[in-house]
Amino acid sequence: MPTMDELRERLRRRPGMAGLTDAEADDLLDEASDMVRDYCGWHIWPRQEMTATADSIGGGVIPLPTLMLHAVTAVETRPWADHAPDAWQPVAGGGWDWSENGHLIRRGCWPAGPRRVRAFIDSGYEDPPGAIGSVLLGLAVRTYRMPAGVSSEQAGGESLSYSTARDPMESGPGGTLSSPERAILDRYRLANRP
Repeated sequence: MPTMDELRERLRRRPGMAGLTDAEADDLLDEASDMVRDYCGWHIWPRQEMTATADSIGGGVIPLPTLMLHAVTAVETRPWADHAPDAWQPVAGGGWDWSENGHLIRRGCWPAGPRRVRAFIDSGYEDPPGAIGSVLLGLAVRTYRMPAGVSSEQAGGESLSYSTARDPMESGPGGTLSSPERAILDRYRLANRP
């Protein structure tokens, strides 16, 4: 897995990208990272400790917003419709477990309802996993090279227009996700969780 610093250097080795400053390269990679995270539905990297609040349908398994779970340090539940700060109560006796792919598991059932379970978790990859680094580079290069929204402009006898053929499934600025990139990212997408 390449680090973000390594990706910045790889970005500069792309044709026409050698003159990027650190700030410009970081901005392009940050924009690409935001698009990847939005598509995948969770933060993916870097690894961080966070609090995840989840809805429950009352079964024994609750999916948390992660596909790379390193630890769950505490779990709390709250009574139905009680939003007081002190309503959260620890799940006593360790009657729960977790899986690396982000499931919180309990013998018996979790209480049903919206925002009924809160978990304190250590989640995410250290750096962009798998081929996500390549997706980030592709998005960053396309974002840099994409015209700034000019579709047609005319001044006197001069006119300027940019036209690009796009996949109808693509959206967003110059850094759009292609079908092959979406296929790579689908492995890390919460909506595709097994």
